Amino acid sequence: MDLARVIGCIVATTKDPSLVSCKLCIIQPLDQDLKSKGSPVVATDSTSEHGEGEIVYYVASGDAVPTGPEGRKMPVDAAIVGIVDAVDYKKEYLPK
Repeated sequence: MDLARVIGCIVATTKDPSLVSCKLCIIQPLDQDLKSKGSPVVATDSTSEHGEGEIVYYVASGDAVPTGPEGRKMPVDAAIVGIVDAVDYKKEYLPK
């Protein structure tokens, strides 16, 4: 799982039927200091509970496929799986 900030959403009138109940969010991946890293990514939000500016954690690649309601498989590359309440870490434990 990685951290990201929700920076927007996408409205798609035509999409795969398995995505009908899912919100599509644009997320900006973050590094350990919560600074932007890399390019923004489109991720599904099957709960539709995440809003712009919130820090979330997400999964990508094959881990994102079974993230629909009730574990339904969806054709996605990234999916939001939770909201971050707080980040607390010690830099000496981070990989160098």
